[in-house]
Amino acid sequence: MAHSSSLQSRATEGSPLLVEDHGVSDEIVTTVTVEEAAKRRRDEIKGYIFMATSALGFALNLACVKALSISKIPALEIVFARSVLQLGFGLLGCLYYRVNPAGPAGIGMRRWLLLRGASGAFGNACFFFAVTVMPLADATVVFFTNPVFSAILASWMLGEAYGRFDKVASVLCMLGIVLVVKPTVLFHTANVDQNINAGTAAALIGAMFAALAYCLVRKIRGSVHSIVLVVYFGFVSFCCSFVAMFALQSPRLPQSLYEWTLIVMLGCFAFLGQVLLNRGLQLAPTGPGTLMRNLDVVFSFIIGITLFGEIPDWTAVLGSFVIVACTVAMGLHKWRTR
Repeated sequence: MAHSSSLQSRATEGSPLLVEDHGVSDEIVTTVTVEEAAKRRRDEIKGYIFMATSALGFALNLACVKALSISKIPALEIVFARSVLQLGFGLLGCLYYRVNPAGPAGIGMRRWLLLRGASGAFGNACFFFAVTVMPLADATVVFFTNPVFSAILASWMLGEAYGRFDKVASVLCMLGIVLVVKPTVLFHTANVDQNINAGTAAALIGAMFAALAYCLVRKIRGSVHSIVLVVYFGFVSFCCSFVAMFALQSPRLPQSLYEWTLIVMLGCFAFLGQVLLNRGLQLAPTGPGTLMRNLDVVFSFIIGITLFGEIPDWTAVLGSFVIVACTVAMGLHKWRTR
């Protein structure tokens, strides 16, 4: 019976557990183990591909935001357009999965869902504003400091460790932002563009609220279907951006097929990016997955240069490298020390 116990400990849940001692060879167990390992490797590769493709989807979504801003579509109107499409896709997803779009019953859980939707919507609006007033790559890389704020908030909200390594990486990330933005007081640059300062502040605020949204998702994970999070995000963003775009800006209807096409593509790329990212996170290990997630920055540089003629200088490239390296290092460190 010792041999059967050994076999059961190595077999999968779907493997037969009641077997006779005679006639069972180690070759069967080895074959099962090898096949399982090969399947895990295939799933990991699929996860990396999904996450890389999601990064491209998000970058193309931002390219649509940039193109619409060049066409003089206000930032809050762009946020509103995306929220309409995202809410629509989310409701269709709820119908497909037969999930209640309001989430689990009870005021407690729905309060958390509303807070997650509000933080994500506000962070996204700030990020979109930054993209409309600064170079695409600069706005993206500043926004991608959100893992720093996630680590800080997670230590407070979720009780996760925030050690010396994380603190050093956080300080280096701030140094990277200085290199990207090049504040006048340090670099003595001429012809200061106030939009850059406003965009940087918006991207940082957006990163903070995106970090809060991430921590809230961690807090309620397993209690609600992921498509419900998409619905709440779209619903809160829809309500807030509808009021804000009339109160703070002067919205206008798209006036050409080109602008309408960009708006539809905006929503499609954003939704596709979210779906692929969620699937990728399910298949790929979290730590190495952070490498794929930071491909957003690489794609944003490429799109900014090729489509919008935004050529970064060496300080921006160096700062971007510092930020990406530090956020990836934080992700890998947290993954390896769990």
